[in-house]
Amino acid sequence: MNNIRCIWDAKAQLGEGAVWHEEQQALFWVDIINSTLHCYKVDKGGSEVRKSWPFDNHISSVVPCAEGGLLATFKDGVSHIDLEKNLVTPLCELEKDLVNNRFNDGCADTRGNFWFGSMDDMQTDDSGSFYRFNGKSQSNELVEKLTQLGEICITNGPTFSQDGHWIYFTDTLAGKIYKSALANDGSIGPKQLHIQFTQADGHPDGMCCDTDGHLWVCHWAGARVSRFDNQGNLVSSIKLPVPNITKCCFGGPNLNTLFITTAATGLTEAELKEAPLAGGLFAIDVEHQGFVYPNVSMRTNEIDRKSKE
Repeated sequence: MNNIRCIWDAKAQLGEGAVWHEEQQALFWVDIINSTLHCYKVDKGGSEVRKSWPFDNHISSVVPCAEGGLLATFKDGVSHIDLEKNLVTPLCELEKDLVNNRFNDGCADTRGNFWFGSMDDMQTDDSGSFYRFNGKSQSNELVEKLTQLGEICITNGPTFSQDGHWIYFTDTLAGKIYKSALANDGSIGPKQLHIQFTQADGHPDGMCCDTDGHLWVCHWAGARVSRFDNQGNLVSSIKLPVPNITKCCFGGPNLNTLFITTAATGLTEAELKEAPLAGGLFAIDVEHQGFVYPNVSMRTNEIDRKSKE
């Protein structure tokens, strides 16, 4: 697999949150430090289209919303974004007592929920947690804090197997990727260590699953994306010309293009000269295929109420 290419030399400080929008045939991703949402697509004429929208408050992940627009995590919780109206509507505020925390990576699951994690922006305390947003819930709470997954300094992932039976999530600083079984009612089984990174591997960051049940993991300070089987064994790796690899997802017309975000933050001037494409969006066509997650539904009455406040 030698057709890795930089499709957007964006110079992102902290590229993250790659997600494929099936209806729009577009790749959305973010730069957390610069709080910018990006969109990449190829139009019907074959031309590449790149758009960006700046936001306040450290946008960190997005997923397509069933009612239109996007759901997004910001530093202080979850909001709905209407790009056509240039409107951001807060849905729920989270962790307002944790002033050094912010939200990080997120992903939809196979049941139409939005999972995401928080982290200590100082990267010292285990104050990060995972959450599950379910706009279709019959309870009064839109978001459930998932204490079963523990408290972590820097959360990453999560991602899900295509059959919806497994969640994978990451403790980045500890170099550990865990998995837990998911029951049909959404209950979470005990967490199990799935993959342990060594110092030479760098740190595990964002990830995604393919239709074979294999896990694709980005290596921060490791300059590659690795593919692991469902037992956690390394199968193959894709080398990249930049060190900090942050998030990957499948997209494209046949869902066999792996899109990869990267980061320039933390690199010295000398390192940036060695890796001038750091912070770019990369793509590679692979022999494996991803799958489409359902759009996440929200409570429209909650949106209407908050829009009028």
